[in-house]
Amino acid sequence: MNRNQQSIWHETRQKQDILAATPTRLELVPERPCDLELCTAETLHCIQEELNLYRRLYENIPSVYFSLDATGVILSVNQFGANCLGYTVEELLNQSVFNLFKQSDKQRLSDAFQEVLNNFFEKEVTNWEYRLDCPASKILWVKVVARLLPEAEKNYLLDASITDKSPPRNPQILMVLEDISTHKQAEDALRESEQRFQTMANTAPVMLWMAGTDGLFNFFNQSWLKFTGRTMEQQQGLGWLEGVYSQDQKFCQETYDSAFHARGKFEMEYRLMRHDGEYRWILDTGVPRFTPHGKFVGYIGCCIDITERKLAEVALKHSQESVQAQLEEMESLNRLKDEFLSTVSHELRTPLTNMKMAIQMLGIALNQEQNFMTEMAKPQAERSKAARYYGILDNECDREINLISNFLDLQRLDTSTKPLVLETIQVQQWLWRVVELFKARNRNSCQQKLRLSVAANLPVLVCDPFSLERILMELLTNACKFSPPDAEITISAQLKSPNLQFQVINSGVEIPSSELPRIFDKFYRIPSNDPWKQGGTGLGLALVQKLIKYLGGTIEVESGSNLTCFAIQLPLNSEV
Repeated sequence: MNRNQQSIWHETRQKQDILAATPTRLELVPERPCDLELCTAETLHCIQEELNLYRRLYENIPSVYFSLDATGVILSVNQFGANCLGYTVEELLNQSVFNLFKQSDKQRLSDAFQEVLNNFFEKEVTNWEYRLDCPASKILWVKVVARLLPEAEKNYLLDASITDKSPPRNPQILMVLEDISTHKQAEDALRESEQRFQTMANTAPVMLWMAGTDGLFNFFNQSWLKFTGRTMEQQQGLGWLEGVYSQDQKFCQETYDSAFHARGKFEMEYRLMRHDGEYRWILDTGVPRFTPHGKFVGYIGCCIDITERKLAEVALKHSQESVQAQLEEMESLNRLKDEFLSTVSHELRTPLTNMKMAIQMLGIALNQEQNFMTEMAKPQAERSKAARYYGILDNECDREINLISNFLDLQRLDTSTKPLVLETIQVQQWLWRVVELFKARNRNSCQQKLRLSVAANLPVLVCDPFSLERILMELLTNACKFSPPDAEITISAQLKSPNLQFQVINSGVEIPSSELPRIFDKFYRIPSNDPWKQGGTGLGLALVQKLIKYLGGTIEVESGSNLTCFAIQLPLNSEV
């Protein structure tokens, strides 16, 4: 069919829509016999092919297409649309289109349908969204587009009385349904997500806020509104700054603006007025929000009340200042104590040394005049009064010297960090010399038998020999003091990997188990445990424990079955 050729279709059935079921017979009727051209078989074939193409396009276009009469009865429907709705074409023809929609939407659709009929002059295209009620349909939600078919244009050529201002005599409506189920589901999911966020935000135990891309705050949760006692409208934009303490407002604005322009996270602390008028310290943390594609969409933040923490920090600061002042005072006292000990060491030791020297000179003079040493060698009960008085004077002077020496040494160990003087010790030879030295110093006071037991092939010991010697001297003195005159005292050394163990074992007196934890206390003496009334300073064992700790070792004591054992564990290589 060329441009100069015009024709219309007529169906054998009267007033049947062109898009209804396939017609039983199509005829090509010339409009004006005078204008007809000879229609060859080839021309008719081309026209038929073109009609079939349009028919296939119509049937398979991916939307639901209806043609309806003025009452909403379906005159035609494409095959694709019928399949989507879960019907055959035959099941839909001559049915009311309103039956395909939810009952709650039918009246709305009817009103919109009537609006299309009333606006035929404008031929208005109308968009609606409705829910379908088709049991087998793949579609739940549709967007409806409807308009009047321009039937009048076809009649202008047949009836001159019909103008473009005349309403259609038999109006038909083209209705297209577009599947928007996925879109609606996304909207529902978004709406549910927003509702869930609102619920979570309003029940969160912290204050939450959100800001848009313009930097203005547009959301505050219920915790914030309850804290401030203000409405959402009062807080939005920059209204929240009104509750910030006046001296903190500039800091808050500058911190937020700086982070906003850099699209970075920020934290700030400021004072915010509570609903009761009290300013509380707030820790405000804000982070930028971005879409999955990296587009900036604003900020979200949370605030927590840190007033108690701030008060604790202030209290801690005052406490630290107080502690620092106390430490400085203690350091001052320690310096005074060191000065005092230095003075005491000189003032006490000097006269005692002189007294000891005078006693020794007295003994020499008396010995020259009266053979005094012979008198002193007698048992105490047989000595003369002068000899007994001399013995008391000499012993008490030694006791006082030991007391002062032990006391000062203890104080130095508590306050001094003087490094160890380390030497390599051959244990067997060194221990024998220590025992012999003890015998020589205590020839008159130690009447017990000393037995030395040293394991063979002991490794060398790296230690401070002066401190270790003093430890063993104190333990041997203590053992002699509390053992019967004919008892045996054992001094042993053996390897107890990775340490070297020294033991001092004596017999004759047991230490009650209840007293064992206290025997290393300063000035502590076991009640009724000195049958020979030897006396003591009460500082010997305390000094021993300090010295062993100073050497990096440990000491333990066991007492039972008429035996008492002090065991010392020392590392083979002491650290300076």
